[in-house]
Amino acid sequence: MKTVLFINSSGPRYFRRENGVWHSIDKPDHSDRLWVIANLPEETLDTFKLPMLFGRDRSSFIARRLAAAFPHSQYCAAAVLNGNWLNPVTAALNGLTTAEAVTSELEKHDMTIAGVWGISLLLTLMTRHLSIKDVILAMPSVHFLRIVVLQDGIPVLTRCVHRYSEDSDHENDSDANEILRTRQHLENKRFFEREAMPPVLYLADTRSIESYLTRAGLTLMPLPDQLSPKGDAAYLHPLFELAATSPRGQLAPLQLRASHLAKNLRHAAYAGMGLSLLAVIVFGQANFRTLIDLFGREQTLSRDLQKATDEREQLAARISATGMDPALVRQATRFSALELDASPSPESLLQFTAGAIASLPQVRIKTLSYRFPKSGERYCQGQTVIEVPLLKRKIDLSTGGSTPAVTDETEDTPPRYTELQFSILLTETLSPEAQIEIKKRISTSLKARDGVQLMQDPAAFSLINTLKGGFGMDSTQTENLWCMSIPWRALQTRELP
Repeated sequence: MKTVLFINSSGPRYFRRENGVWHSIDKPDHSDRLWVIANLPEETLDTFKLPMLFGRDRSSFIARRLAAAFPHSQYCAAAVLNGNWLNPVTAALNGLTTAEAVTSELEKHDMTIAGVWGISLLLTLMTRHLSIKDVILAMPSVHFLRIVVLQDGIPVLTRCVHRYSEDSDHENDSDANEILRTRQHLENKRFFEREAMPPVLYLADTRSIESYLTRAGLTLMPLPDQLSPKGDAAYLHPLFELAATSPRGQLAPLQLRASHLAKNLRHAAYAGMGLSLLAVIVFGQANFRTLIDLFGREQTLSRDLQKATDEREQLAARISATGMDPALVRQATRFSALELDASPSPESLLQFTAGAIASLPQVRIKTLSYRFPKSGERYCQGQTVIEVPLLKRKIDLSTGGSTPAVTDETEDTPPRYTELQFSILLTETLSPEAQIEIKKRISTSLKARDGVQLMQDPAAFSLINTLKGGFGMDSTQTENLWCMSIPWRALQTRELP
């Protein structure tokens, strides 16, 4: 809750902002933040031109000016009023020559102090904000009258004078008399000529001084709407509104405001994190949604993995109950899956067969079958038996009926092979010699493939059938049928696992 402590010679008063209006309260809460405004005779305000100094040089220059102006008080500051890097900068030395009235009141509370401001500088900033450059500003309180004079927006004079009893009828005892004395001082110091004297802005009821100032030749400025009185604070309302924004020129030392600065930094950090998250959501919606989707997928995969783990443990328990080793069963299952994955596909077998008749346009495949024999089984309806691993020995069935030649190889991989049978159909009526030539070309193409073993070769027996008067196989046994053993490596198009 924002609370203002207004300290003047009549004593301290507390105001709290509620629904846009400042109300007087007896005592602030411990959780409130306190903005302190001092309206004391000890306040001084002096302006000077800053030389073209930068960085540490400027800071050291200002520190020397403050130490010389306020040797016995830490409640001081140098507020920059105007200027830029190229033009001379005007600064205002503002502070309390003695701060016992402020420190004694602050020591009564253990509260967060936002800062301490002198009323002269606040009146200056408020008037500059309203674009009022030349003015004699007067603000009466119960026992004192505060007068601040601005020339071209720069304060040239501040006074805090004792007011006489309000029951006095003497003109010399009124606020108007102090305003006239201030005009005389401005003329003597040549701040303004008599004919160019600025108007008076009186922050109170003007009926008691209006006629007197008019007779003295001073103009009374109409009260701007922004400075109209509101609530218990009356004419102090706009001043409290300005102080609550923590303007430049606060007087309190750093150790008194440490808690307030720490809270501001914490709130700034929270705001920065909120803005960063908002920027991520606004400018990275796609990435943000992707992250959310990935997070959801991770959660789903984690649940699936946990479910699979539980099922594996249950399966291992059931296998163990049968007296078998679960690890051995898993190994056998994995080996079976690898075997299925490594076995030749039907597409590779069809491509292999098509390659044998690719150069013979008059030949068509009539029948085709394949299987994967187990170790020790007979091939091609029992016509022959493979006695040694196919990948260790190469058998060549010659047409002359000689003993097949065997060639050892140095492969370390266990033998894996396929039995393939196919028969052909001729689309044209050809002479026996032409048919024999076609069979020879097919057999030659098949045997040229690495590791292929022909167990049934029509071309190997056709020579016998053509011998006149000889003997040979039955016509039912001389069908155009090839049967062979093919290593898997000759059929695979990918690397085996």
